[in-house]
Amino acid sequence: MQITHGVHPFPNDPGSTVQHLVGFAPGRVNLIGEHTDYNGGMVMPAALNLGIRSSLKLLAGQASEVFVASRSANETLHLTASDISTIASHLLSSGVEKSDSVQLKELDTHGWAKYVVGCFALFEAALRARQLPRLPWQDHCLSIILDSTLPQGAGLSSSAALCVSLLGQLNTLAGLPLEAATLSRLAMYVEHRFAGTKCGLMDQLAVLCSRAEHFTRIDFLEFPVSQSFHISYAKAHEAFHNHSLLIFKTGVNHSLAESEYNERRASCESALKALNKKLGLGAHSLGELARLPRFQTIPTEGEYLSHLESLLGEDSAAKRLAKRACHAMLENSRVMTAAKALSNGDLLGLANAMRASHRSLDQLYEVTCPELNVACSAIETVVRDLCRTQPALATDALVGPRMTGGGFGGSTIQLVHRGICDALVERFASTSNPYTETTGILPQIFVCQPSMGFSTGLETLE
Repeated sequence: MQITHGVHPFPNDPGSTVQHLVGFAPGRVNLIGEHTDYNGGMVMPAALNLGIRSSLKLLAGQASEVFVASRSANETLHLTASDISTIASHLLSSGVEKSDSVQLKELDTHGWAKYVVGCFALFEAALRARQLPRLPWQDHCLSIILDSTLPQGAGLSSSAALCVSLLGQLNTLAGLPLEAATLSRLAMYVEHRFAGTKCGLMDQLAVLCSRAEHFTRIDFLEFPVSQSFHISYAKAHEAFHNHSLLIFKTGVNHSLAESEYNERRASCESALKALNKKLGLGAHSLGELARLPRFQTIPTEGEYLSHLESLLGEDSAAKRLAKRACHAMLENSRVMTAAKALSNGDLLGLANAMRASHRSLDQLYEVTCPELNVACSAIETVVRDLCRTQPALATDALVGPRMTGGGFGGSTIQLVHRGICDALVERFASTSNPYTETTGILPQIFVCQPSMGFSTGLETLE
């Protein structure tokens, strides 16, 4: 296992190319439903037309070697079949689904490479567990080049795109032995065991299973018990057809493993345990609790929080758990409201649900940061200014905004009317915009559209 500087993914004598596989794994943005996937709740993401392109070649000669080059990192990782097999054996002996981290000290300063090693090792472990031991890199040399158009630290799930890209390519090369649900779980385990982020499954499913021009509705109610989920697809009503999906990158990069992301998950697990004990229940998730009639009939967020505090206790630690649980439980109703508004063309209803989600993430789950809040305010200010010259757009010019992704930095998401979209992008390209004037950071803005999930094409060469 070795990292070298530069992009040189071919061995000295690669031999002839046997197969050439080109794939694209998109990033994802989440319209609403944040920090609910690992809490048995609901989400509504979409894949993006930004992502990772992977060019994979199977080469005759120099068998049992793998070369993976990242243009973004300007580095090349060299693995052998023995490297991969050793780690795969460890995963099988310890249990693939276990949460203990796999230490790769030689790659500590090369984060992208840890994901690559994780994908190869987990893929091999999955095939061996199914008694399918023939691996694509055993008889040939494997060479992969990765190109990304995803901005780093924007909360658009570049890590899930990387994992799905590699796992999807390997699965195609191996004859598609693994179904999409298994591939998405393997990508999640890479995050858990090789990156140290105890994420849910939303990102991986969105990257793998999304449809063009649709938002992907995923219900994780059964996930804590059986790792199953329900997917449906929502297409925006024609009332939204004049709006572009706009992502505002704050310039504050987040690192979920180094942030308090894992602490939020642990807090939710503690809250669930305490609520079950207090109520004499055996719910498997906060999402399951939220669907009980006793919680669905509470009329306001304030009363909901007060009720949880009365159940969990009055000390500061208990109140913190109540806040975390309140967000995770109420966010599900906001997803349902947003889905209905999206289908019915209710721009105001969707905007209100998105703003309420942001407030909850800020005040209850506490995963925003000052720059995310300034970004939301700055976008609203600029949209109001632009609408002074186009007053007919004032009522539906902006839908949202809210933070998207794990938080602690990253981006906001909003739908912006195409009549002012170009002017808004131009305004924020100048340093005389309210966000830069407050933070000193020049943001990046990406105008996107809901796109299809992972795709690949296999070309057999003579």
